Amino acid sequence: MASSISISLGDLPNNRPILIMARPEDELAALESHVRAQARPGHTMEVLEAGCGREWYFNMDGIDYRLTGIDLDAEALRARREIRKDLHHGIVGDLRTAQLPAGSFDVIYSAFVLEHVAGAEAVLDNMVRWLKPGGLLIVRVPDKDSVQGFITRMTPHFFHVWYYRWAWKLKDAGRPGFAPYRTVYDKIISRQRMLDFCAARGLEVVEEIGVGTYHRGYGIVAKLTPFVARMVRLLSFGRVHDKYVDRTLVARKVA
Repeated sequence: MASSISISLGDLPNNRPILIMARPEDELAALESHVRAQARPGHTMEVLEAGCGREWYFNMDGIDYRLTGIDLDAEALRARREIRKDLHHGIVGDLRTAQLPAGSFDVIYSAFVLEHVAGAEAVLDNMVRWLKPGGLLIVRVPDKDSVQGFITRMTPHFFHVWYYRWAWKLKDAGRPGFAPYRTVYDKIISRQRMLDFCAARGLEVVEEIGVGTYHRGYGIVAKLTPFVARMVRLLSFGRVHDKYVDRTLVARKVA
């Protein structure tokens, strides 16, 4: 992962070092190593994908595990079960109100879900309760304080759908089972508040990763996006940043 650097960003909340990765595939490789490290001989590793969407990204070859997925989008879950066929158990449900056994999962993984949830702290509290002592929580979100997070919060949903279709050439964008979903950006998912949440709930932060650049899209979009991001950062007087796009938190439940 030569494209990664670890720096302390003074213009971001909390001076805790954050690992910056330009490529999402490097981030996923790092997260896969965290997941695989939870495996123990003679033990079936219980994994919950909270907001499971359409795909499981990690190679679990050689690991005895059981993957449970829960998602509010019944169509996305149906596609996951019928096309990918990688879930051992699928649940249609709301992460805020789902009733799952306490202390039952070795790993809980949630990718790009919490930004769509009003009352996301209740989801985080549930996930902490569902984790076994020593279990690992992995949460990936678009960074609320990045340029992209700011623009997403300031623009209507129809603009997000149009942008996905125009800039990223995703013809199914906005249709049932396909992103983008409506965004909320509950205050709890800011970097500082998530760190405070971990401290208050007995979670030890293992790693934080910032990932993605503003060289995105195709053609003229790819050329203009970094310039637009820089201008938004300057006009905000540093209140938003263009250092990375998404942020990942890896935390362990203290035994």
